[in-house]
Amino acid sequence: YKQKKELENKLASLRTFVESGQADEEQVRELYLLQAQKWITISFEEIESIDQEMVILKSRDTMKQSSAPHGPPRQVRTPLKPFILTRDAVQAKVFGAGYPGLPTMTVNDWYDQKKREEAAHGQSAAQRPPADTNDEELRKEQQEKIKEEDDEEALQKARDWDDWKDTHPRGYGNRQNMG
Repeated sequence: YKQKKELENKLASLRTFVESGQADEEQVRELYLLQAQKWITISFEEIESIDQEMVILKSRDTMKQSSAPHGPPRQVRTPLKPFILTRDAVQAKVFGAGYPGLPTMTVNDWYDQKKREEAAHGQSAAQRPPADTNDEELRKEQQEKIKEEDDEEALQKARDWDDWKDTHPRGYGNRQNMG
């Protein structure tokens, strides 16, 4: 290794000297000899590494040959056929909808169904007299008032909740965890 480094250093210094044009014939000759010596050492190193690789490969081949008859033969598996999963019943079976409430009919289908049901009962939507909306609204308001008056405890609870919301702005609590 030291010889190789020393050789490279000599080559570098002679190369710069020769390239500048200040070298005589003896120095140019020495440069060429050093380059030849460098490539000879490189080739010897490569030959040694090739010999080592040959030994390793031969030992590997002998190991394969000796272990092959003793080991159990491997079973050959047939390759699996590729398949494409498309958007149909197969995909729905595999992945599912992801949520339970899938709509089963459109709004127009539902409306048509209701129309048929009313026709079957003898009342179609056109035959029914239109309901008076004012009467319905009044009935709803009266029912709400009755519920509120009957349940004083619920009314008090709702008032307390409104008061608490007035005094505690949104985001009031849990300021240290920020969650």
